[in-house]
Amino acid sequence: MALSSATLVFDILLMVILAKTWGNRANVLIAYLTPVLLGNFVLKQIFQDPRPDLACSTTYGMPSGHSTAAGAIFITVMVLYQQHVISSSHFTLFYGLRMPLQAYSRIYLHYHTVRQVLVGFPLGAVFALVLYQYFPISAKKQEIPRKFVLNEIPEQYRLIRLQNEKFESLMV
Repeated sequence: MALSSATLVFDILLMVILAKTWGNRANVLIAYLTPVLLGNFVLKQIFQDPRPDLACSTTYGMPSGHSTAAGAIFITVMVLYQQHVISSSHFTLFYGLRMPLQAYSRIYLHYHTVRQVLVGFPLGAVFALVLYQYFPISAKKQEIPRKFVLNEIPEQYRLIRLQNEKFESLMV
């Protein structure tokens, strides 16, 4: 679980770092967090698809939250690149290669089935694309207040962890 939490923290921090260079930071967080939260807390309860037999977790697995986040981040990186907010093709290549590896790791480690991963990635990508239609990215530069980075992001992460623990305790 520590590695998966580290991946989530890395992705959230990356989104905040990218958001420092342009005005609509909330739009990126909305487009990233909405599909992840929807998938983890709503769709898993609707589908109630169990994880593979070797999985240590007792929560439902459909759709894969990591794959959903990967889809949302991939679209975010592509939109940022298209809007010339980030100009490094190396950065987009890194995320282009990272996404299939992340999906493979979820299957290899028996956290999810192939189907759960294959549903998660497009779910995150489609939701991010739709959300960017309503919450567009602007290339304007605007500094994020230090207070937001130091206080708000850790607080949001803490709330997500508490919510996840609450759902896991209900499943036992």
